[in-house]
Amino acid sequence: MHKFDDLWPTRRRRHLLKQSKYLQYVFNDHLMIALIFLGGALAYWYSQRLALIKQPVWWGPLVLVPMLLLSLSVGHLATLLRPADQIFLLPAEHQLRKYFDHARVYSLAIPFVAIIAIVGILTPFALRATRIDWLNWLFILISLLRLKDVHLSLQLAELYDFDPQFKQRWTGLFWLFSMIGILIGVYGLGWLFAILTLGLTILGQSQLYKLLPARRLLWQTAIDKESQRQSVIDRFYNLFVDIPGISGKIRRRQWLDPLLHQFAGTKSAAYQYLYSRALLRRTEYGNIWLRFCLVGVLLIFVINQPLILLIIVLLFLFLTGYQLLPLYHHFDHNALTSIYPIDHHQQQRSFLKLMRRVLLIEWFVDAIALVISFRAQLWSWIIIAAGLAVVLIFAQLYLPFRLKKKQKGN
Repeated sequence: MHKFDDLWPTRRRRHLLKQSKYLQYVFNDHLMIALIFLGGALAYWYSQRLALIKQPVWWGPLVLVPMLLLSLSVGHLATLLRPADQIFLLPAEHQLRKYFDHARVYSLAIPFVAIIAIVGILTPFALRATRIDWLNWLFILISLLRLKDVHLSLQLAELYDFDPQFKQRWTGLFWLFSMIGILIGVYGLGWLFAILTLGLTILGQSQLYKLLPARRLLWQTAIDKESQRQSVIDRFYNLFVDIPGISGKIRRRQWLDPLLHQFAGTKSAAYQYLYSRALLRRTEYGNIWLRFCLVGVLLIFVINQPLILLIIVLLFLFLTGYQLLPLYHHFDHNALTSIYPIDHHQQQRSFLKLMRRVLLIEWFVDAIALVISFRAQLWSWIIIAAGLAVVLIFAQLYLPFRLKKKQKGN
């Protein structure tokens, strides 16, 4: 019994150690710099838009409802179950209730932080664009936190052998109640939203404690859901560091074959073809480049401050190249490439040529967006010229230096 009580603390400790191990690679210096500039730019744009709202507007509550409803979808129940538990913990299934209570409380941490952060960001808009006062807005925040607890309880109930239609009905009612409650709250009746949510919490928890003991745990469902949850996290980490057992998906993308022929060059440029193929087919490379392009263009059209955009464009171009550096070693463990009659200098030239083209395409996309956004004013040409300079410096100076350093084993 004592060992079973130690099961959750032991698994939680190991899980947190694993997360801390990979998070140090996620929140590296380059990402933190990007987040600081991106957050500052968005905060500046947000303050500029708020300054345009002088009094409550009719569409203010309609903007808040979907964003507050979206905050409830953050976070899933983390049971930390493993495939072997279906065998070794089956005799102790009746004792798992306390284990799941710990799991539900643990799973509330990230959603609570996310909800508080989202509500905090929306606070200036809510107080300016709607007729909500501080007290009602506080009631809405408390109600959302309670609703998230109910949401995790429903996710726990889905792991038991209730009728599927029963599960769907209660899930649908939860989201319907949440939407109606948020509507009531943003129109000035936050206290009523809080009372209704408190009643739902008491009713839901009491029914859960009454129904679960008589139900059987769907072990395979519970293990599959936990595996899917951890797989999503591991794939996110895999964007920054290699995770054992995790590899990016490969997609055929036949419609990109004409672009591949342009990138690949002549038949003798074997590595240029291989690198081009990996960039277009491997999601961990192509998606990085695509995200930087899309987010960069979005910020160009959203932010009208030239100095901030100058920093963002230059930073994004540099980070794109930096994040694609692992592509150079993508084929190092492929035995067939070792028999190619190609030396490291030719391989390096192929990689540099590909990176130069990739960065120039991103720069060209940003340039078009800048010309449209600034209507071809002087600042747009200054940012475009500075971006081109960063691409050339990165491709001609920084990148060869990094590759040479890696070949020396540093």
